Amino acid sequence: MKRIYAEQLNNMLQQYYFNCEDNPQGHESHYAVLASGIQHLYGIAFCSDDNEAVNSLRPIINSVFDREIPRPVYRENTGKLPAPVLISGE
Repeated sequence: MKRIYAEQLNNMLQQYYFNCEDNPQGHESHYAVLASGIQHLYGIAFCSDDNEAVNSLRPIINSVFDREIPRPVYRENTGKLPAPVLISGE
């Protein structure tokens, strides 16, 4: 997956976890924002005819449709995983 997509996805996930920790009662709306963002990211890749990104994002979008929270994406350019997001109580 291209760096720009990985960074955007990882940023969305980080914001989702931060928002859930800050306001646990808003979990459903936080999830809706995350799902919408990922769907828009997929749409950008699709409309840009970026087949590599579309193929990389398809399993992620499928997990979102199954109400699963995707895992952060490995960053190919650095060879490192993004810093883990710690959630209190887990």
